[in-house]
Parts: sequence; structure tokens; C-alpha cells
Amino acid sequence: MEELTLEHVIPQAVGGRLKAYLYCKECNDQFGRKIDGEISKQFGKVATLLNVKRERGETQPFEVTETSAGTELVFDGKGLTRKRPIVKVSSKDRKKLDAADITARSKKELQDIWASIQARYETSLEMKPFQEAHLGPTDVTHKITIDNVLLRRAVAKIAYSFLCVKVHKSVVFSSAFDGIRAYIRGGKGPDLSHANFIHTRFMTDGVRLLHKIHVAFNRDETMVVGYVSIFGIFRFTVLLSDSFASQLEWADLDYTFDPVLLQEVLGNERFRAPKISKQDVLEPKQSRELVLAELGEGYKLIENYVDDYQFMRGELN
Repeated sequence: MEELTLEHVIPQAVGGRLKAYLYCKECNDQFGRKIDGEISKQFGKVATLLNVKRERGETQPFEVTETSAGTELVFDGKGLTRKRPIVKVSSKDRKKLDAADITARSKKELQDIWASIQARYETSLEMKPFQEAHLGPTDVTHKITIDNVLLRRAVAKIAYSFLCVKVHKSVVFSSAFDGIRAYIRGGKGPDLSHANFIHTRFMTDGVRLLHKIHVAFNRDETMVVGYVSIFGIFRFTVLLSDSFASQLEWADLDYTFDPVLLQEVLGNERFRAPKISKQDVLEPKQSRELVLAELGEGYKLIENYVDDYQFMRGELN
């Protein structure tokens, strides 16, 4: 038997702190590369914006675009810098330098670019540096992806990992959960996880940005459903099993965590899952307008933590 390694149930790149020994090192590394990284790529932007402390590494800068000029920028949680330097060179004979206009992101970068130009062209021109008075953008936008194949599998893994933490291995290793394991490992079978904003409103209290995992068992339907919320903004349902039979009724399994304050939220009875059908889990009847409205309500919560958040608007892919 291979030794299990410590795994974050919710990736630490978005402020997850719940950990358990769940997977072997090979699986852990494979999942981290292939699917967990998608959580960080898409939702780590909120962690960066809020300067959520990671257990390892720094918050990850992400790209935004100035709405007026289309300039590509990078936001690191503190300020905006250009994604790449701007270099404009004028040379009529392609030998002698007539003029050069360089916008660099640091003094060293400016010196390196100028040294490269000097090595390329004949020039007696002197560099005249000056500080850019104003970067320009006060209105930028970035792309938001809330539902794709990798995200669905990554979210399914969060729900399944939480199930592994909370129930005995004889239950979770039963054949009733073979489907979700195959789906997480290789995306086999139908999609068992979906962005779902119509059946997951209980996942947010409208006050705080919360991570939440909730697992409910419907004995009559032999169905185990996982609910996952990242920052209370991005919400999913996961069909963990539609063939789990038990003579006993489960208590709902719940974990709610405040990633900004880095503390667990306990004892809130408002967080109760509705009883929904298999169809509701896999094909939620929600319009694009509903999704945008729910995302908008979620993003409004960021204003409780970050001044002038509106300069950074998200566009749904």
C-alpha cells in the first residue's frame, strides 16, 4: 500500500486550509497539475484581489485589460503594471538609430533594453529616462470562467475529498462511488459536476466571502449530492452517487470557512441544502441572466474588503 500524502481539500491557492491524508504522492501530483491548477487559474484572481494568505507561495498576479486602450496589464493585489514593455524603434537605413521610445516596467528592464538597442544600432543618442506620471487605466476588465471540463472535475474532487474526510472508508470505497472516482481521475462518463446558481443560494450569507462544502444524502433517491462554493461567488453541485443505499439517514456534512479571516464558521443553521433531483444537479434550469445576477451579488461582497473594487470588472466567458 502506498503512503498517503497531505492534501488540501480546497486548494491553498484560494486560501483553503482543510487538510487530510487522502491520496498517494503520484495521484496528488497528477491532480495538482491537471485539475487543481484550474481552480487557482480561474478563482485565484479573487484571492489575489483580497490578498488572501496562502500557506505556500505568494498570491498569483493575473492579467487584466484596460477598457479604453486595450493595454494588457498585470494586477498583483497591490497595483497595476504593464504585462510587457513597449519598445518603438525608428531607423531609416536599419543601421543607424534615429529614435527609440521605451516604456519599461523597471529601471533594470529599461537599462537592459537600451543596452540591447545600442548593441544592435549605431547610435550616439543618450537615453533620457523619466517616470511615467500616470499608468492610465482606472477602468480594467478580466475574463471569468465559471464552468469548463477541468473546473467541473476539480470541484468534484473537492466534494469527494470532503466525503473521504467525513465518512468511513468502507462507505466511501464502496462501488456506489466508483463513478465519481472515474470522473475525477479521467473525466470518464457523463459530467457529474456543474456550475449551479439556482439550487445553491444557501451557500452564501450575503455578508461574507465564504468557502463551503456541503454533502447531503437523499435516502429515498439513493443519492448523495455535494455542494461546493468558492468565495460564495462560484457555486457548484456534484452528483457523488445515485446508487448509494443505506438504512440509516445521514446528518448533513458541512464545512464553512472564511478565507479572508482564515477561520472556520460554525453553527449557522441557515446553511441547509434543499432536496433536489438528479436532474436538478446535472442540468440546473438557470438562465445566463440568473447566473450573471448571482455572480454580481457575489462580487458586491468584495467591496466590503477592497476599496474601489469597481475599477476591475469581470466579463463572463
